[in-house]
Amino acid sequence: MWWPPWLAAWLAWACGAGAGRRAPLCASRGLCRAPLGPNASHPEPGHCQRQRGAADLCAWPLSSESLLDPFPIDVIQENYARNVRNCIFSIVYPTPFKSRVRLVAVSKEVLENILDLDISVKGTSDFLQFISGGKVILGSVPLAHRYGGHQFGSWAGQLGDGRAHLIGVYTNRHGERWELQLKGSGKTPYSRNGDGRAVLRSSVREFLCSEAMHYLGIPTSRAASLVVSDDDVWRDQFYNGNIKKERGAIVLRLAKSWFRIGSLEILAHSGELDLQRFEFNLHKFCLSYYRRLLDFIIQEHFPSIAMNDSNGYL
Repeated sequence: MWWPPWLAAWLAWACGAGAGRRAPLCASRGLCRAPLGPNASHPEPGHCQRQRGAADLCAWPLSSESLLDPFPIDVIQENYARNVRNCIFSIVYPTPFKSRVRLVAVSKEVLENILDLDISVKGTSDFLQFISGGKVILGSVPLAHRYGGHQFGSWAGQLGDGRAHLIGVYTNRHGERWELQLKGSGKTPYSRNGDGRAVLRSSVREFLCSEAMHYLGIPTSRAASLVVSDDDVWRDQFYNGNIKKERGAIVLRLAKSWFRIGSLEILAHSGELDLQRFEFNLHKFCLSYYRRLLDFIIQEHFPSIAMNDSNGYL
């Protein structure tokens, strides 16, 4: 039997994760599908129904399938900084804060008009755990995205989500598809020498500026919530050697897509353009990671481009 690479990777990870795994939200109530990942228990699959103005996250369908199914997943399960190859995503869970966490701000419009959640959900323990990386929604698999890019005018090689976790995809009642991401939620394989955290001042800037740009009519990501902890995060704010202690914070932000030019550049620079073979029953299919990603982006975000257009990629 053929298994997709991400499922095989997850099974290997989950089986070796031990008893220390964090239970997902709603696990005891069995309202959603069983989760995938090392930090989740394994209840019997249930069913999630979309609701307008839901005040309970257990009735809120968040999933990672649309990103897991089409793309190769990092086969190394350990979470340490390294050069990642032959994948689009790494499965990695957020690192919860060790100290108390407080809700600083929420966007009522984002919660109610984009995520179909009632504003009252902000007062629940489940919501605070979810937006601070303490627990995941049943059916979602946290991912860190591999991409490359330029810094200071030069090709910097692998960058990636060094302090962010893509925690699921939500399709709302308007048929809009939104990818949810926690920023400041801990280390990933792409953290390089960083601690995977964000501080309060930069997180306030993220929250306020993204919402301001939206209301100015400039397309951008949106901010749903901001939490702050008492965890110590050390930063050299002015890059003058004066390191100061600040408080760690996390923003829940969302966008139609977190893919970028660097998502394609890293594949090209790594030479991952060759066809890869996967067996499915008795048939073999040759699929290029690069072409698969391009096709996905066109189908999801550029419907005006016909898939059989010879100039479609251009």
